[in-house]
Amino acid sequence: MTDWDDLTDDQLMAALADAVAEPDPATADRRREAAQAAFTWRTVDAELAELLHDSALEAGAAVRSGQEGRRTLTFGRSGRTLEIEIDGDQVLGEVIADDESAGPTQVILRRPDADDVVVEADASGFVRFSAVAPGLVRFVVERARWSLTTPWVAL
Repeated sequence: MTDWDDLTDDQLMAALADAVAEPDPATADRRREAAQAAFTWRTVDAELAELLHDSALEAGAAVRSGQEGRRTLTFGRSGRTLEIEIDGDQVLGEVIADDESAGPTQVILRRPDADDVVVEADASGFVRFSAVAPGLVRFVVERARWSLTTPWVAL
């Protein structure tokens, strides 16, 4: 075993290069995908929304008489809010933004094990997703100059 403290900087860099070397050189497509993925991290703090409200966490919500009621979730960051209401397999949402950025607004329902479902919000910012099965989801709101990504929540 190598004593890493006894290596020179050049020897340590060579050992590191050997450790991460791939048998085949990275293709241009893989380099481009890696660069795009790294580039998206530059705005991650501005895009991640905070869960501001979950009606399932309210006092007494856990002791309802077994009825499946409506659940409301509110996510927000920097004057941008996504309000969600879940009623059975229907998910209704409203995008509220304090800016005047023009252009269409898309809301994406993302699941770890299924294709994304993309819905364009109407002029008032409302969206509807139908036949939504229970499980983990996150929502991504995309508008011309900004986006908002919610944490994963279980429906």
